[in-house]
Amino acid sequence: MTVIAARLREGRDLVRRGAWAEARKVFAIAFEESGDPAAAEGIARAAWWLEDDTEVTARYEDAYRGYRIAGDDRGAGRVAAWLGNGALQLRGEAAVAQGWFQRAERLLAEQSEGEEHGLLALFKGMAARSRGDMREATELAARAVEIGRRLGSPDLEIQGMALNGMARIGQGEVADGMRLLDEAAAAALAGEVREVGSVWIPTCFLVQGCEQVRDWDRAEQWRARVMDFCRRFDLGTPFSRCRTHYSTILLWRGDWAAAEAELLHAAKALRIQRPLFAAEAWVRLGELRRRQGRWEEAAELFALSRSLPAARIGQAELRLDRGDPEGALDIAGRLLDALSGAERGPALEVFVRAGVRTKNPDVVARAVEELAEIARVSGIEAVEAAALWARGAHRAALTDTAGAITLLEKGIELYERAGGPYDAARARIELVSVLLASGRAGPAVEEARVAQEVFERLGATADARRANRLVTRAQSTPTAELTSRQVEILRLLAVGLTNAEIANRLVLSEHTVKRHVANILGRLALPSRTAAVAYASRAGLL
Repeated sequence: MTVIAARLREGRDLVRRGAWAEARKVFAIAFEESGDPAAAEGIARAAWWLEDDTEVTARYEDAYRGYRIAGDDRGAGRVAAWLGNGALQLRGEAAVAQGWFQRAERLLAEQSEGEEHGLLALFKGMAARSRGDMREATELAARAVEIGRRLGSPDLEIQGMALNGMARIGQGEVADGMRLLDEAAAAALAGEVREVGSVWIPTCFLVQGCEQVRDWDRAEQWRARVMDFCRRFDLGTPFSRCRTHYSTILLWRGDWAAAEAELLHAAKALRIQRPLFAAEAWVRLGELRRRQGRWEEAAELFALSRSLPAARIGQAELRLDRGDPEGALDIAGRLLDALSGAERGPALEVFVRAGVRTKNPDVVARAVEELAEIARVSGIEAVEAAALWARGAHRAALTDTAGAITLLEKGIELYERAGGPYDAARARIELVSVLLASGRAGPAVEEARVAQEVFERLGATADARRANRLVTRAQSTPTAELTSRQVEILRLLAVGLTNAEIANRLVLSEHTVKRHVANILGRLALPSRTAAVAYASRAGLL
């Protein structure tokens, strides 16, 4: 074995073990001594993990030229695939990536099947997913898995499995997609892959998938393993991106201080390491600021990440916060036109929230049905809670207060069971409005106070003020002094029933009903049953 061959072998072994700084030094010596394109390729592979994007591109280009001069189409095709992946992942240059992928395809066309073909399928599948073509992503992921199995390459097979999982989630096949992600992450973290770097895609996709489908329990179960792996191998960008996605779990569970710490750290690191990914941190920090009532800061952060769907959802929520439901409806509607599968869920929610506030319930009927279907397919509590809330809000807009109350109460229960205090409190605010509309001011006061306490504990200042206003409104409503039974009797009075008829309807004695009527008139300072009927009409009890 020559000295250069020995250095290349040593460098590849270091890359497999995740010793990227040492690997780059070894490859650099080999490249300086020989100009071997394999050494340039090795430098680029190590530089990828060392966040040196300039060297990644420069050395891969050196390797490509060297392989082409040497007539090594397999090597040139492999490097072309990596150049395409780098253009897309590091700089967001989809057209450049397409050019390199096409070149790789041509160079590898006459070569016998090798790992290069599987790698190209994997990278093209990731590109298809990034542009929203989940069907093509699924097909390419399956091809990468098949090639990996035929060639005995666990790295290809497991990474392709993870991509397949994400693509299936994108098509609405949540359960199947999450099962694939679980399997890929388990195999990768257990050491089945040959290279440490091959663990990144399965684990990163797993965390992203949990966030996308709001499977917070699954994310919490995997979090420690994934974060420990990132720390052990000093993964810069992957670690920062995992912290970004993990912040969403913290935000959901109400640990906003910890979420802010993770986001600020990740945003600072990504701004230096991978500016393209910094927007992922900015948009989540924007949502935190929105919830904190720091709306101007939130707007600026959403503007920094406006290309992401989450930023447009945040902008729609801000419109609602500022009393512009029509503007929110427009933003959410246009966003839905560009989304597919499970990722439509959050956009559908804000669309429903905006639609019911425009007093046009018909506009959200299909969105409510779609949310219910997404919840049915996913079987995830947080999604089921959102679907129940949406149905309840829709029923309220249709003035079906009894149906709305039942649905909203079930939604709140599920939100709380899933560990989402902020969303549960927002659903309580919807419930308060329905209770007030149905004349149940007493329960409305109780629910508004619970919501206010949650918002205050979380630091959601604007939402807390809104809840406080509802408490005041409910307390000032005369029916707040009535029991639920008295409100029920007042409703029956309002539709013209006699004491005897009310007694028969409620299975009470006529004497008891007579006493309730007297107490109602006294508490509301009303002179007669006729006045009570008029009052019930004004209070919205009919």
